[in-house]
Amino acid sequence: MGLGGIILALSVAAVSGAEPPEHFLYQDRSECSLTAAAAGSRPEDVEVRYVYRFIYDREELVRFDSARGEFEAVAALGEPDARHWNGQKEVLENARAAADVCRHNYGVLEPFVRKRLVQPKLKISATEHDSSSQNTLLICNVARFWPAEIEIKWFRNGKEEEDVMTTSLIRNGDWTFQIQVMLETKPEKGDVYTCQVEHASFTTPSRVQWEPQSDSAQSKM
Repeated sequence: MGLGGIILALSVAAVSGAEPPEHFLYQDRSECSLTAAAAGSRPEDVEVRYVYRFIYDREELVRFDSARGEFEAVAALGEPDARHWNGQKEVLENARAAADVCRHNYGVLEPFVRKRLVQPKLKISATEHDSSSQNTLLICNVARFWPAEIEIKWFRNGKEEEDVMTTSLIRNGDWTFQIQVMLETKPEKGDVYTCQVEHASFTTPSRVQWEPQSDSAQSKM
């Protein structure tokens, strides 16, 4: 029986003296935080923090943090369980060993994650931002890339534009990211705007261009 199963069984025993409400929910939540000094670090050199949370009816009652090495009550209702589990050698050993499982999984998954490269898709869209000033908002959409580290720059006629706006990095939920970098400008005839992207999946920077009156941007890899 795993840690969650042992804790759940003990929890039921701890509250068996009272009739449970008609609708209630037990939740076990576990998470691992891993900090590596550098890419490719050996599993034994990775700092691991394992946190287990026991939740009843949407309220966290008890928490185990590997940094402390014991269960602690988060709410008054969790105090009996925390005391009980801290007194159970097998439960404590399983909880403390979970950090080693995280470290092992890091060793298995890290090479895959580190070597995985997905090239971003680039596209420029333009919208009228301020009709009174005839300004245009150019949006460089950079989508579906991995890893997250990326550098995006705007250029006007070969000169870098510093006054840009950037959205936060968005997780797509499929191990890829997307982001937008926006430039507010007043285009003039003959101007050429370039969105340049540097990413680990490219051997050289990738660029996409936009010109006033152009219906679409032209990609240049």
